[in-house]
Amino acid sequence: MSRIPTPVPFRAGPDWMTARQVADVTSYALQTLKNQRNLGIGLPYIKLPTGRIWYRRADVEALISEAAAA
Repeated sequence: MSRIPTPVPFRAGPDWMTARQVADVTSYALQTLKNQRNLGIGLPYIKLPTGRIWYRRADVEALISEAAAA
């Protein structure tokens, strides 16, 4: 019988940001981030079984860099 691998627990750290933190640095409203998630557009994210949403800091920084270059 094969064993199902145990998932590695998610550990929030400096590489991850909450939706609130993303809203603060991008000036997006929390509702805007939620709408983008529902439409499948915007920043990539992960959703934990607890319902918490996390964004990768590198993706947020890339978005800010693109906006600054435009």
